[in-house]
Amino acid sequence: MRFTDATRAVGREAMRERQRRGRIATPALRVRYPGLASLQVDFDFSDHSEFLPSPQVTVFHPPAPAYFCFACPYSDCDGEFDLTKPVDLAVSSGELQSSGQVRCVGTRHRGTACTLCLEFSIAPHRL
Repeated sequence: MRFTDATRAVGREAMRERQRRGRIATPALRVRYPGLASLQVDFDFSDHSEFLPSPQVTVFHPPAPAYFCFACPYSDCDGEFDLTKPVDLAVSSGELQSSGQVRCVGTRHRGTACTLCLEFSIAPHRL
């Protein structure tokens, strides 16, 4: 492993540890958003790459931590997507669904910027 590869692996591991600690410290969904029965977040990715990550769906139930930072799905990237503010807006707006787009700001192989774009939709299901 080259020095830059080792540095990137350490950066990704540090991000994972930060996320683990964040999940532990975050209150449960039922505490942060008492009026929700569940919260569904859909992920769709776009990029100039030949191999795109698969679309994903994550459903949060009341006992789950209300933690909305997600690692970039590219294994060689040290970036993440923070959807905390979009989730707060979606829940407080009272709408059935909201959507948006965010770009990864991480670094990939050989120090190149990650170009992955996350298109998300958030659907709060109220009690």
